[in-house]
Amino acid sequence: MSRPASFRIESPKVVYEVFDDEVVIINLETGVYYSLNGLGAEIWTRIEETDDVVLELAARYQRPAGDVEAAVRPFLDGLVAEGLVAPDPRANGERRHRTSGATAVTRVSTFEAPVLHKYSDMQELLLLDPIHEVDEVGWPVRPNEPDGDGRKDPP
Repeated sequence: MSRPASFRIESPKVVYEVFDDEVVIINLETGVYYSLNGLGAEIWTRIEETDDVVLELAARYQRPAGDVEAAVRPFLDGLVAEGLVAPDPRANGERRHRTSGATAVTRVSTFEAPVLHKYSDMQELLLLDPIHEVDEVGWPVRPNEPDGDGRKDPP
């Protein structure tokens, strides 16, 4: 194997949601969103929990590490190229005991090369109005506005 496959998610510019067996990821800086399912979704939900994704998958699916790397490395390199994850230099061979906060997807039964599905059809909308937490008051809430209602008036 060429190099360890340890990564961290590029928060806060990258947000994601786990839906059953699919993960939807949004890069808030580019407005591009992505979909992962199967092994790709499984990798994403565990990516910050392991020091080497390739070795963990090789053990789990009882396949030679070289074969797993050949199937998974293009996917991992794609995640890096899209700015969704970055190599984690803190990985030192010891199993990490932290979680990414992601809900794990159901483990797939067969090993198939993961695929990163990329969509830019809503790019302009996501850049104009990014995903945000909203409550009954709305968004954005700015305290102490001149009209006293806590909301900014339109120009």
